[in-house]
Amino acid sequence: MMTRTFLILSLVAAASFWTFGEPLQKASEAIAAPEETREVAPPISELKRSAESGDALGQNNLAYRYTYGKGVPQDYQEAAKWYTAAAAQGLPAAQYNLGTLYEFGEGVPMDYGKAVSEYRAAAEHGQVLAQSRLGLMYERGLGVSKNLAEAMKWDRSAAEQGDAFAQYNLAHGYYAGHGVARDYREAARWYRKAAEQGLAEAQNNLAALYYYGLGQERDYGQALYWYRKAADQGLSEAESNLGVMYEDGSGVEIDYQQAAKWYRAAAEKGDGTGQFELAGLYMAGKGVPLDYVSAYVWYSVASSGDNLSARQLKNLKRLMTPRQLREAQARLSARQEQGGDSAKSEDARLGVAQPFNSR
Repeated sequence: MMTRTFLILSLVAAASFWTFGEPLQKASEAIAAPEETREVAPPISELKRSAESGDALGQNNLAYRYTYGKGVPQDYQEAAKWYTAAAAQGLPAAQYNLGTLYEFGEGVPMDYGKAVSEYRAAAEHGQVLAQSRLGLMYERGLGVSKNLAEAMKWDRSAAEQGDAFAQYNLAHGYYAGHGVARDYREAARWYRKAAEQGLAEAQNNLAALYYYGLGQERDYGQALYWYRKAADQGLSEAESNLGVMYEDGSGVEIDYQQAAKWYRAAAEKGDGTGQFELAGLYMAGKGVPLDYVSAYVWYSVASSGDNLSARQLKNLKRLMTPRQLREAQARLSARQEQGGDSAKSEDARLGVAQPFNSR
């Protein structure tokens, strides 16, 4: 059975609001962060007095409260008003936050050009999240002409300040030769920095470089270590890659049950590789009972994303009885009615490019 390992080569974008050094996700996916350097956050009345008196920090923090509905009703327009006031005074945090509102159209009309302008103002004052975001805008050509060299310049600025997403994007640039000369050793160095901060996609890609011996000596043990780190965070590509290592016996004893376990974990998240490989194990009876019906279901789910699985499905049908075919089709219909997905789109998950088959 053909097995395949995926190397994710896509940019990871995490839009963040910033207050006093603690990054958040975008407004719709907020996580908690301190608003003040002191232990107890000030009451809203105090923040309003501070903001209305013209204090830029007070304006930014009041805007933060409105962004997330902390002590006030959530109100992006009010947040935009106060971020604008603070940004006009040159506060980098507010400039970055206002840029984020413009990029995502929260409380203001979506305007990539204005987002870039605010990001640039903050980035030029060393605001690390703005540098990272500005790099991504150049990479995608949003609000500016696409310019990979400029993207890498800003990613490097943020990466050198320790931003994991920028480190990952810089590594991608070195791997693919986008905006910088291709250099696998540098790619591995920056993937490692992001991986050590816990970024699952970086952990997976570092593992893949170890697996293929790119930029460093081939080391299946290190590949297994980093794939497992990413898989333990639920990254489906890493789960599929672990399955490949257990099925092929790369750095470990061949263990079809472990392969099936990891393929299933990926498959149930909609990962086309995991679906295809799990189907193959069912078809061969390796690590799971021989089960043409289950193989049919998984090949069918994966086939919308892979012509190879469609061909395997055609071969499988020749081995199945009419009763097995009816059962498989019934199970597939039930799955579809329940909202079971086909091979997922990485473009939807990561927002940039699908990973490619590197084997």
